[in-house]
Amino acid sequence: MDNDLSHDHSHKIGNYNRAFAIGVILNIVFVVIEAGYGLFAESLALIADAGHNLSDVASLLLAWGANVPATKR
Repeated sequence: MDNDLSHDHSHKIGNYNRAFAIGVILNIVFVVIEAGYGLFAESLALIADAGHNLSDVASLLLAWGANVPATKR
């Protein structure tokens, strides 16, 4: 019986590009739907929240852009 306990349980993600892309796409879809319905319903609150979510998209894009050179050697 082998008693080697040096196996690896690491769940490290090497590449976050897919996660950033999914986050950006989902947020953009949400912004479009929320802004569209906000205009349809004449709801300033929905339109303002869509603008807030658009700033979240900008933040994700900024973080994604910063992640690219950070992962280079």
